[in-house]
Amino acid sequence: MVAARPPWPPYTGDRLRTGVWVKALAPHAEVTLLAPGPPLVQAPPHRRVVLAPAPFALPGRALRAVRRGWPLTTLLAAGRAWRVAFGQARRGVTSFDVTVVVLARTHPWVAPHLTAPRRILDAIDCLAANLFERARAASGPARWFWRREAARTARLEEEVVQFYHRVVVVAEEERRHFSGSVEVAGHGVELWPVGNGHRDIDFAFWGRLGYFANRDAALLLLRELWPAIRARLPRATLVVGGADCPPALRRFDGRDGVRVVSPMEDRPALLRRVRVALFPVRYGSGQPNKVLEAAEAACAIVATPAGARGVGPLAGAVVVAPLDELVESAVALAGDEGRRAALGRQARRLVAAHFDRRAALARFAHLAGVGPSP
Repeated sequence: MVAARPPWPPYTGDRLRTGVWVKALAPHAEVTLLAPGPPLVQAPPHRRVVLAPAPFALPGRALRAVRRGWPLTTLLAAGRAWRVAFGQARRGVTSFDVTVVVLARTHPWVAPHLTAPRRILDAIDCLAANLFERARAASGPARWFWRREAARTARLEEEVVQFYHRVVVVAEEERRHFSGSVEVAGHGVELWPVGNGHRDIDFAFWGRLGYFANRDAALLLLRELWPAIRARLPRATLVVGGADCPPALRRFDGRDGVRVVSPMEDRPALLRRVRVALFPVRYGSGQPNKVLEAAEAACAIVATPAGARGVGPLAGAVVVAPLDELVESAVALAGDEGRRAALGRQARRLVAAHFDRRAALARFAHLAGVGPSP
């Protein structure tokens, strides 16, 4: 397993995917994980190689990326001593049968060291499409920069897939962006008992708040949508939660029924107190973990079309509304306890049937060729 970011804590999509891969493969094979970060105590049977930072290599690699026409986002994986780490990983190992690389932007720096006869790229989603979305959200020089990054990323993704025997994406909608042998494998969600506790939080939004699409959605909610909801429901409460909360969001904490929680220490417990999960998302790609998490907790869900992308059959339990109708949909659902409960139960049934993490683990192991057909 090769990843540019550590899988712990799993608060980004690529971190979560890396951890799911390790958990899926460990019962069937000896797994070596190459990822940065401080040493962490993890359960066997996999070994872990921690990459030593290589800060002095970064300027030279930045120049190399510019010369090769690679996107600058590849530098997120550049400042690591990959050659040293691969050398450490091979000590005591005759050969590796399979290598899984997480994200196309990792590829340029690790490609010379990938010698396994079977190579898998977990692209997760189309990063180029994501960056084009980011360009659309930006203005001025930032828009030009992200458009340029998106175009370079599209070229990189098109080139690197030829190097791998299989490409894996998180949702069916992402398959069209890639050529070659592309498999869809969602990582699902862990299922916990729903419980019968009191739902005392009217609305909630969560996600990694440092990510531009989540930050945009949270600011839109707090600045524009929430005042309109509170005008209709003066006692309504809202929780905004997630890692990496910027100051622009923290300043809303304690005002007008809003509570900002960052980080979310026990997300499953908190979500079981939520009546309506509200996702006014305007940008993004892939599959929103937050919608799966809301369904797992049996929350009623209101989302924009972008907020409900890539969730397949679960979309049948989501109230999908365009942005200009989101407040009306949220208020109506808040006042209909019977419908809220029915949608929550339906969402829970669908997520259990189609997005159980245990099924995802079996799928990942099979794609790597080390597990039986699920």
